[in-house]
Amino acid sequence: MKSLQKGFTLLELMVTISIVGIVAAIALWDSSDLLENDRAESYLQELKRSISFARAKATSSDAIVVVCSGATANIESNTAMNCSNGWDQGTVFVFFDSDQNGSYNPANGDTTLRVLQEIPKTSKLSFSGNNALIFDTSGMITSDSGTFTFCPSGANDNNKALQVFKSGTVLYLGDTTNTCD
Repeated sequence: MKSLQKGFTLLELMVTISIVGIVAAIALWDSSDLLENDRAESYLQELKRSISFARAKATSSDAIVVVCSGATANIESNTAMNCSNGWDQGTVFVFFDSDQNGSYNPANGDTTLRVLQEIPKTSKLSFSGNNALIFDTSGMITSDSGTFTFCPSGANDNNKALQVFKSGTVLYLGDTTNTCD
């Protein structure tokens, strides 16, 4: 007759500890870097689509189209305003510039075409060119071209870049050492 033993074998104990370790690693994993990377890439891809849209609208409608940042409240209420000096102030938007003065004035026939989501307060967006991208009827940029840099934490971690060329084309560069200062 066999004697009945109670307890765990060494193999059973090792498997159990391994499973608990894997579950603990998943539960305690810090995903903030991954979230910041996703937020930065998502915003710049949306900005890229809006700039490409502005270029296409300028060529297809034979009109001057402007991409710039402005006060969110003014955009929502269709109030006249100049483009902000900083790209992270308010909301980036696209509009027909019927009076060709580079500022948004609905009373003069300027029309909003697209509005991006407001940049989170913890993030920054900078551009090495002017405070507006102005597309002429050929789709070329009459203002300075340059590079957008999005800093999702406001610091210099996980920064992403987007380059705008004089021809009006846009290239997503991805990770960058550029800063938003």
